[in-house]
Order: sequence, then structure tokens, then C-alpha cells
Amino acid sequence: MKISFEKKVFIGFVINVLVVVASGWIFISRLDKQRDKTMDSKLDWLEVALFGLSIILLIVVYFIIHSQLKAKKISQKLLFDNKQLLQSIIDNTSNPIFIKKINGEYILINKQFGDLFKISNDEIIGKTDFDFLPESVADVYRNSDIEVVKKLRELKTEETIQQKEGKHTYLAVKFPLYDSTGRIYAIGGISTDITERKEMEESLVASDKFFTMSAEMMIIASSTHFIKVNPATVKILGYSEEELLSQPFLNFVYDEDKTNTQGEVVKLETGATTTQFKNRYIGKDGSIKWIQWSTFPDIKTGLLYAVATDVTQSVENEKSLNAADNFFNISLDIMAIASKEKFEKINPTMVKTLGYSEVELLKHPFLHFVHPDDKESTQKEIEKIKNGSSLILEFKNRWICKDGSIKWLVWSAIADSKTGLMYAVARDITTLVQLEKEQQQAIDELYENEQKLRLILENISEGIIVANADKKVIMANYNANEMFGIEEDDLISPNISDHFELYFPDEKTIFPSQNLPMERALNGEVTNDIDIVLWDSAKREKKRVLISGRPLIDQDNNVIAAVVTIKDISKYKHLEEELKKTETKYRQLIGFRKTEEIEEDDTKEEDGKEKESKLGD
Repeated sequence: MKISFEKKVFIGFVINVLVVVASGWIFISRLDKQRDKTMDSKLDWLEVALFGLSIILLIVVYFIIHSQLKAKKISQKLLFDNKQLLQSIIDNTSNPIFIKKINGEYILINKQFGDLFKISNDEIIGKTDFDFLPESVADVYRNSDIEVVKKLRELKTEETIQQKEGKHTYLAVKFPLYDSTGRIYAIGGISTDITERKEMEESLVASDKFFTMSAEMMIIASSTHFIKVNPATVKILGYSEEELLSQPFLNFVYDEDKTNTQGEVVKLETGATTTQFKNRYIGKDGSIKWIQWSTFPDIKTGLLYAVATDVTQSVENEKSLNAADNFFNISLDIMAIASKEKFEKINPTMVKTLGYSEVELLKHPFLHFVHPDDKESTQKEIEKIKNGSSLILEFKNRWICKDGSIKWLVWSAIADSKTGLMYAVARDITTLVQLEKEQQQAIDELYENEQKLRLILENISEGIIVANADKKVIMANYNANEMFGIEEDDLISPNISDHFELYFPDEKTIFPSQNLPMERALNGEVTNDIDIVLWDSAKREKKRVLISGRPLIDQDNNVIAAVVTIKDISKYKHLEEELKKTETKYRQLIGFRKTEEIEEDDTKEEDGKEKESKLGD
């Protein structure tokens, strides 16, 4: 049985203690005076034996300790060699590796870990993540360490680390390390750079999404069978995925196209690629689908990678276009057949009007030739047709000609719900639009002149009213507004009697409204200074005015408006009356006879009546 170093030392200690106790007992026994000599002799031999035994035990202990120290030295050397070997091994791995205490202090790292965080093994010993990493990052690492300590099991996490060439993703595996008693004393970690793998996974996911979401048919096939098809293939042909994969693809090909389809497959097996190859497939509903293929072979695997488009509509469109050739060539109007974005067919008139060649017009989307300011409205009209509007009439937009000039075209268009094509006819109305612009310019100039006229009227001291042929006031100056007490011109009635009671200067006889200057001017008659009294019953005010009227005549000698001026002479008449009173007063003072005054007054009264008679006429 092998005895451990600790037990050997303990046994030697016990024996030495017993020897010491025995020697002490012998020494005490010698102090007894009454013991016999025979006993002393025995004790002497016993003491010598114990002394010898003690020496022997000390020698044994020495050799034991020496051998153990030698073994310890050898073990330390082996431990150092193993540590160096371990360091050398982990330094030559491509993965960053670390060992840290459960309190977060580092015990060991390899070269890759040091290179990753720009710190050496000697520098990091005794430090934590918080000593050389940002606090937010260190918190994440510390939380994962604590999770390992809590659960006492391996923990895998993905960590992102910023490096010179960009962000790298690492798969970090952390695990507990136990001492000889089975207690966790440290945490080990190995990180693997999975950046390329992640990018590849993301690329595969993106490719798979593209394969699934593509509106075009995408197929992986052998020389005889489909191996994988995307949902667009299922949708276009109408068969389920199981049906398409369960039988040779030639079973779905139209009988007349099987031979040339098989020929294309043979070409693909030699490594040649196929582009724009067309053949017909029979849909599950019995319809015929024209499919255009682009196929690339992988010689190593023997697989065929194909992208295909349903061009049935385009083939039918070509047939429709052929039927319209004669109609297009003889028309003097612009005629075009278009798909959603491009012209499919145009007539010579369009080429002549815009100046581009037929090839140029068919090559680009038609919005390429539309004036930038009209592109949005043009697109909206196209959307109306696509959404079910049966016909578009008189839609105008501008087109940029090859020489840089702008042409206005007016369109009528209709869509074919079956083919999706738009049939359009257009006329060049550039000259008409120019005339409209000139007309608008003339209107603008007229408006400007009207504003100038209004400015002039506002600076005239008399009230002025302008009415059109419909007897509506279209303009009044400030003095007229103030006289009528109305600020808005169109609320003034051309018939003054709607606003005032009208009297002759005698202030008793009512003035007939049909004889007012406005009515007479609208009938083409000119009137000058008709003396009228205006009585405002609401305000209990009267005004003595002179009213004149003038008709406005156009080039065809028709009355188109009337201008009336109203001059307030109330103050002048008041002054005139005051003057008469003063004159009468001073005549009496200088001796004029009463009879002469009466005769003079009678003469004036007769003259006034005669004047009133003329005004009434």
C-alpha cells in the first residue's frame, strides 16, 4: 500500500513524540534515589536505544522530505513545461482563448485574444474587462460570465467586435473550470470568428428570399426533371410543386416544341448557355403559355439553373401590332400602340412630328420624351386607363422634340383589357396653344389697363360708376362708394333710384328714373349735367348733383358698357343761395324799387321752369 507524503510525515512526528516522552520518563526516573542499579542499567540501554531510534527516524524523515522536495521540483518543472506547452498550443490556434477567475480577473489569455484587444498576457493578468473595454461592452461580457457561474454549464453567445477591417461576429463558448474539490474557481472561454459564415448565411437567406419572392420563374433542374421550382413557376403554370417535380418537364411542353426543347437541353449538357429561348408550355387549365428561358449549366454537378419569363402577352401583342400596320402608315394623325411604359408601335406621323427616328422612340420609355413638368400628370392618366377607365379624351401634354423644341399634343386613348395595350391618337396643337397664350396675354394686358383705369378714377374728385350691358356695376371709384355709402362696387345698383329718392331742383317734382343718364347711356345716348336732387330718407340728407352719362361702344358699334359721372354741387348751390340773399339785401339798401324786384323774381321763375321742362325731356 502506497503511503502519501503527508501520512509519512505524520507517522514520523508521532514516533518522535513517543521517543521524546520515553526519554523524559527515563530522565524523571533517574531522579528517584531509591531505584536500584539494575534498573539504572536498563534505563541507560533503553535511553541509548531511543536515541538511536530518534536518529534513525530523523534520517528517514530527511530522506523522505528530500525525495518529496525533489519530486515537487520535478512536478513544478513539469507544470511549467506543461504551462508553456499549453500557452504554445493556445497561442498557435486561430481562436481567441482566455481563462479568468470567477470575480472577472484574467489568469491566462492566448496571443489571438491579446491581438484582438491589443493587450499582452502579462498586462492582462489580474485585470478585468472593465480595465480595457468600454463599460457597455464589459457589462455584457460580465453578465455572461455570471450566467456561467450560476448555471454551472457551457454557455454559447454571439459577440460583435469592431476591428480595423470592420465588425466581426464571434461565437463565444464559455465554460466553468473546477478545482480538485469540485468547486468552480474559474471561467474558460473560446471564441470562433464566424463573420464569413454569418455573411454566407445571410447571403443564402437573401438568395432564398429572392428565389421565393421573384415574380419570374426560377428553376433548378437536371437534364430531365425539375429539382426545385419557385412559387412563381407554380403560379404561372398552374401545377402544384409536387406535380412539377414528379414527372419529366418535357411532359409539360407543347408537342410541337418538344423537339427543339430537347435540342436546347443537349446544348446545355455541353456547357453552352441558353438565352432568350422560347417554347410553349401547357398550363394546368389547358392554356398555352409562351415561356422565354435563360439557362446556365453547372458541368460539375450536372444541374441546370434557369430563369424564365411568361411572354405570352408579348407574343399576342406582336400579333395585334402586325394587324395595325396599314392603319398606322396611312394616318395623318399621330398614332401609337403602347404597353405600360414603352411604345410598341408608332406611325410615320409621330416620327415626323417629334423628329426622332422610330428606333429612338421605341428604345426609351415614352415618359423619356415628355416634358418634365407633365410627367406626373401623364402617369396619372395612364394609371386611370389601367384601373379600368375605358377612354381618355382631350388630354394635353408637352413633348420634347429632337431639335429641342416643345410640341403640345392632345391625346385620345383607350386600353385593351385583354392584351393590356393602350391605343392612342394625338394631334399637334402647338399653334392653337400659342394662340391661347396670346389671348391670355391680351386678357392680362386688359386687366392691367383696368387697374390703371381704376387708379385714375380713384384720383378724380367726381363719383364715377361703370356698368356693363347687363346693367351690373363693374367699377366704382372711392367718391362714388362714399356717396352711396357702399364699399363693394357690385352692390351698387346702376338705377340710382334704388338708393335715393329723386327730385327736380324744386325739390317737389319727382324725377323719372327712366330718364337717368345710366339708362340713356346703355341705350346709346349721351347726356350732360342733369340737375337732380338726391334725398336719402334713412339719413334725412339731401344732395344736389349734376349727372352725366356716356355709352362705351365696341368695334361693331354695340353698347358694351356705360359710364356715369356724379358731381355733388350741394355746396355750390348753397353758396349761390347765400349770394342771392346778400345781393337782395344790398339792393334794398341802395334803393331798388319793390316792383322791379318782383318783376325780376318773376322773370327768374319763368326761366327756371323752362330749364326744368328741358331737363324732363
